[in-house]
Amino acid sequence: MLVQIRGGRHENTFGFQIWKRSFLNSPPYSTQLKYVDFYKSMVANQQSYERGLEDLKLVCDGYIEDLRRKMPCEKIGPYIELVETKNDDLHYGLDDVRGVSIEKKLIETKADMADVNLSPYYVIQPNEFVYVTVTSRNGGRVSLALNDTENACICSSSYVVFKSKDAENLWPQYLMLFFSRSEFNRYARFCSWGSARETFDWEELCNVQIPIPDIYTQKTIAEVFAVYNMRKQINENMKAQIKDICPILIKGSLEEEK
Repeated sequence: MLVQIRGGRHENTFGFQIWKRSFLNSPPYSTQLKYVDFYKSMVANQQSYERGLEDLKLVCDGYIEDLRRKMPCEKIGPYIELVETKNDDLHYGLDDVRGVSIEKKLIETKADMADVNLSPYYVIQPNEFVYVTVTSRNGGRVSLALNDTENACICSSSYVVFKSKDAENLWPQYLMLFFSRSEFNRYARFCSWGSARETFDWEELCNVQIPIPDIYTQKTIAEVFAVYNMRKQINENMKAQIKDICPILIKGSLEEEK
């Protein structure tokens, strides 16, 4: 909106005034350089951390590929079983409802839960898995997660909940490592069937083949993978903090010259 025109130029448009104020209030070049150098050092630290993160991922992948060369793969069907425990007594409420993301995480549900009966919902205990059978329109990824918390939660009865029959034969975190790999996503999409909606059924999941070494080896690899996931989250937090700190740096550079 124009409130005043001088010399034929639209000097009082809102956008022009914002630009003018920013330009006239710019700190000296030396101050700008100081804050830019500070920002660049933060970015460099984050990128260095990220490179170390990728090295750790290579360790996990290399370990798995070495196992696949040295020992035969087995179907996971004999090692896992369905869990169909329902929330009949309504012990778990709305705060306990979880969805499953394509990032292989349990998330707070995004569904409208108004007047929803929670008694048919499945209970997911710690170290139990849940996945969504529908794989179409998921960007080639399968929504599957492990409840790696100390608390039980509940999910829609349209999901599939399962667990390792014996954690000393198949460590849940070790199995989750395989579910997190891009190879599993490709396999699941290839083995999904349907017309309007393609689904990756329980029988197909049981046919997934992985190397199953001794429990000590499984736990060792799983621990490395856990460290990778922890550092991955730290890296995401660092990037978010750098993004959030930019306005603060700009404000600080302007106030320094007052």
